[in-house]
Amino acid sequence: MSPDRAITQGATRVVDEMVVMLGEMEIHEIRVGDLARRAGVAIPTVYYNFSSLTDIIAEATVEVLNRFLVPYSQHLSQMQAADANDDEKLFQGAASDYLELSWSHDSNENIHRLAPLIAYFRQVAPEDVRLRTVQAREVAGLIGALGAAQAKGWIDPEDDATAFVIVHWTCVLGQAVFYHPAFGALTAIDFSGGVGRLRYQTALDSDIRHMSVTRPDRM
Repeated sequence: MSPDRAITQGATRVVDEMVVMLGEMEIHEIRVGDLARRAGVAIPTVYYNFSSLTDIIAEATVEVLNRFLVPYSQHLSQMQAADANDDEKLFQGAASDYLELSWSHDSNENIHRLAPLIAYFRQVAPEDVRLRTVQAREVAGLIGALGAAQAKGWIDPEDDATAFVIVHWTCVLGQAVFYHPAFGALTAIDFSGGVGRLRYQTALDSDIRHMSVTRPDRM
């Protein structure tokens, strides 16, 4: 968005509609005329607020990432509240929900939509730090919550929380290019022994060459 333009109602409608269109079609299929019509604005309004179609896609990508992270941030906030209030049971529940969400079918579907947008954003706006800022915020928040839990003895202090979080998000975002439901959750926090343990794991127990390639929602 042009830095000297205030955020207008029309600009918000354009970005919101671009978010929808990015979920329905490939980037190369999107046309400014169609976007303006669907957003209910005139084409000059589009170009008053944005310098190009690429500019709009970049704005929408930031919005898609923020929306994707909303449920994660909610669970993270619960973990942080549990740390602050010495509520171990709440922490275990919130942490488990965070990891369960990470490996859910909905998350998998959303990441398939998000990953190519992130790649496109980095290509067309390499100096724009907004995506990195959002990602760093989520990673740092989770590292902090796990570290606080370790300080309270809720998670084994010998486990490397920083490495776990980085591997976790690398694996989660990697669902877009290399993942199969038979792998199961690739990261987990095991509270079965009382003190939580940060785990890297897989549920795969058969020859990968013989796994079905059918999507789980079509099986």
